[in-house]
Amino acid sequence: MSNCKENIGSFSGQRGIDIFYRHLPAQTERARLIIAHGLGEHSGRYVNLFERLVPAGFSVWAPDLRGHGRSRGKRGHVDAFDQYVLDLKKLIEAVRSDLPPKRKVFLLGHSMGGLIALNYAQRFYDTIDGVVASSPGLGMNVKVPGAKAFMGKVMSSIWPALSMANGLDAEKISHDPQVVAAYVSDPLVHDRVTARWFTEFLAAMDATNARSAEVRVPVLLQVAGDDHLVNAQTSTTFFEGLAVRDKTIHVYEKLYHEIYNETRAERDVVIDDLMNWLALHIHE
Repeated sequence: MSNCKENIGSFSGQRGIDIFYRHLPAQTERARLIIAHGLGEHSGRYVNLFERLVPAGFSVWAPDLRGHGRSRGKRGHVDAFDQYVLDLKKLIEAVRSDLPPKRKVFLLGHSMGGLIALNYAQRFYDTIDGVVASSPGLGMNVKVPGAKAFMGKVMSSIWPALSMANGLDAEKISHDPQVVAAYVSDPLVHDRVTARWFTEFLAAMDATNARSAEVRVPVLLQVAGDDHLVNAQTSTTFFEGLAVRDKTIHVYEKLYHEIYNETRAERDVVIDDLMNWLALHIHE
């Protein structure tokens, strides 16, 4: 785990689901940042970010999304994608409740969390000062067999909680074998999604891609160029559709999906790009 001081807590999310979160306060706070993780994982896998952000003055809040990690809820299930977004909104409102004047709040999301973050930025842009999306889930690269996709869509209506494997290949998350091994053996990582999750995720992708011009805060997209889980080209297309003038994209051509958990030299470049972008936007 991180060497940074960590507090833990929970709050009541949509429909009363208990949402766990980590809070890592910066000793001398310059800004605040909320991290939304990806499908099947949890907030404890972001140590590489914690150990760079917190000493640099960024206080971090990192929830486990409903149905993930130490939060309650059926694994890999939502009744509606909005539940992810509105849970996050409740946490961000709490983060802002004692915000000093001129202190900025940023939202960062990875993979499914990147989709959640961009959707959030389209709708609640007045509550954040910038959004970062890492390998955002704007398009799928996982091949879903036609029969499985058909069954998922049918069962979403008649048996929404039907659970199935998500089909993600752990070997393709990072070039670092230690990261892969830790992921596979992590008891808080799961590979389940439900029929309702499947249809809600597809609908959220379509809606978020269609509304790229509605993001009104500065945007940083960090994209894995050799991503086998999400489609990198959809991120480039989304970026081109952004109407906001303050937008930046980095495509890391040889990196796998988890760009913050790649081998040391590669992830240092990625996190340096993130830190430089944040530093520029603190001092605007």
